[in-house]
Amino acid sequence: MINYPPIFISLIPNLMGGEGHIIPYHISITEATKILGWHHEVVYSPEENLPDLPNNWYGELRGNKLEIDENFWHKLRQIKIFTDSIQSYLKKKLFNSKSSQNYIIFIERFIHLQLLALWLSVLFLPKDNLYIWVLYRHNFHQHKTNFIYKLLNKLLKKAVKKNHFHLFSDSELLADSMSKYFEESFTVMPIPHTEFVEKRSHDNDNIICWWAGPPREEKGWQIIKNLSQCQTSLADKFILVAAKSADLITINHGVKVVATEDNLPREQYISWLAKTDIMLIPYDEIAYQERTSGVFTESVIAGNIPLTMKDTWMAKELLKFGLDKLIINWDNPQKVWQEIEQIIKCQQTQIKLKIMQKSYRDFHNISSFAHQFKINFIENK
Repeated sequence: MINYPPIFISLIPNLMGGEGHIIPYHISITEATKILGWHHEVVYSPEENLPDLPNNWYGELRGNKLEIDENFWHKLRQIKIFTDSIQSYLKKKLFNSKSSQNYIIFIERFIHLQLLALWLSVLFLPKDNLYIWVLYRHNFHQHKTNFIYKLLNKLLKKAVKKNHFHLFSDSELLADSMSKYFEESFTVMPIPHTEFVEKRSHDNDNIICWWAGPPREEKGWQIIKNLSQCQTSLADKFILVAAKSADLITINHGVKVVATEDNLPREQYISWLAKTDIMLIPYDEIAYQERTSGVFTESVIAGNIPLTMKDTWMAKELLKFGLDKLIINWDNPQKVWQEIEQIIKCQQTQIKLKIMQKSYRDFHNISSFAHQFKINFIENK
């Protein structure tokens, strides 16, 4: 019997207008599967104003309105639409495939209703060579709907053959907590959408402080507003970079504010990484208690100095490398600017960050990402 390389299918219920990690993450999966010699397809729900997507992306899903808070009957209809679209796509694959062809369905951004639709869609499909892999990013074990996710995990596990269902996370903290609640083992994955960035000097002596990504309260929007509206004798030393929809302005005796697009093209994002000195990451300690941050990981690998909030996943990562000085109190904006000025001069901090940077580069990369996929597939065939 010929052993065909598996076909890896990424399901994306909602592209969120191209915001955040979704597109670069699944492009990284394509790169990882190429290393393994696997075939990768991305299936998503079409939206308006999306950037150009690669040729292996297919807009054949429907039902991304499931996340809109509407009435019960409308949600039922959206579940059916989403279920039917998944099933239609998979039918073409599974009923016309070679007998030894394996298919891995992978989903990493979802709500419980989308997992329900996935389960319904595979109920009456051939399952001998079907795998379902689910990556959890959020602390669903602490949500009021946690029992639903636990039930859906069990249903999805029963829907396929033994060892063909597996759970993943990109956080050790999250994986430990959820494995206890879900009573399932988790594999911790690297964060793959990182790359080596050649640091370059900028045209002035200012310290560039970047709050990356579209503004969200859980990412410290109010803290950043306070920093932008703070009058300080150090104002001439800093440039504060943020998305234009954050609505920040430069005030008299305040730091200079530079606005970027909310969803930067990858090339521009890398360009800002290359010239940023300080990455501002004052994320909420409850929302990010166990949850990872791609911005944090990329900033460490790029050689930026990440400043974060106590009791977050980011803070615990910094503590591993003795970088407690980068876990700061954000309550007093004037003191924050003073602290940044001191941190940027600290040679000991730079040495410790270099050690952390190397550790991160060794783990959070495409090759390591591909290796984890390969191990899980081989061990569970």
